[in-house]
Amino acid sequence: MRSAAARKQPEAAGQYDAAVERRVEYLRSVSLFDEIAADHDALYYFASIMEDRAYEPGVDILTEGSASSEMFILMTGTASVFKKTPEGDAFRVAILKSEAHAFFGEGGLIHDEVKTATITSDTACHCLVLSRKAFQDFGDRHPEWALPFYRRIAASVLTRLRKANDDMMVLYKALVSEIRGH
Repeated sequence: MRSAAARKQPEAAGQYDAAVERRVEYLRSVSLFDEIAADHDALYYFASIMEDRAYEPGVDILTEGSASSEMFILMTGTASVFKKTPEGDAFRVAILKSEAHAFFGEGGLIHDEVKTATITSDTACHCLVLSRKAFQDFGDRHPEWALPFYRRIAASVLTRLRKANDDMMVLYKALVSEIRGH
């Protein structure tokens, strides 16, 4: 068995682990990795610092209101995104599918983010999990690979913010229309 240093330094090791290679191939199709998808060593390094986690159906992967310092990439399975209503009821707002190369929790890589939704596994799910500590260590060692990843995180967060703003305007218009009796 190779040392941890060899697993995390593929360019120095000259060999690649087959399980990590499978992760690399999957990461190539995840939009967060678009800018480094052609760089095998960068993807290999990312893949080698991620943890595998399996979830049975019906398990909360993330819980709304809790803090998290991890990002999740859904490799297999389907999960639902739930938001709490003002009455405290869970309302499904989205379905995440591994075929769509879904990821969530990326804000936790940057700061202690309080989760804005609950992610619940609908089927058995397998996730790759990247911790903030591993990501920060990665960024310190390889800023040339971390910077493009940060840009993709920023773009993802902005897209989600734009969608939330659009959704809020739709709700506002519906409320105004209801008040005016239209």
